Amino acid sequence: MNDFEAIDQLLAAAEPVPLPPAERRRALRAALGLSRAEVACALGVSPSTVAG
Repeated sequence: MNDFEAIDQLLAAAEPVPLPPAERRRALRAALGLSRAEVACALGVSPSTVAG
């Protein structure tokens, strides 16, 4: 088994963790002083995706 197969198996076994409600995510982002654009850049998505 190579590293990628091991990672795939690990991810397949993991149970999805639900995201906190939007209000909580917004509060966390604000508490850290991060803009939507900064979060979007870190996640590799557009700011409108973060806003949604």
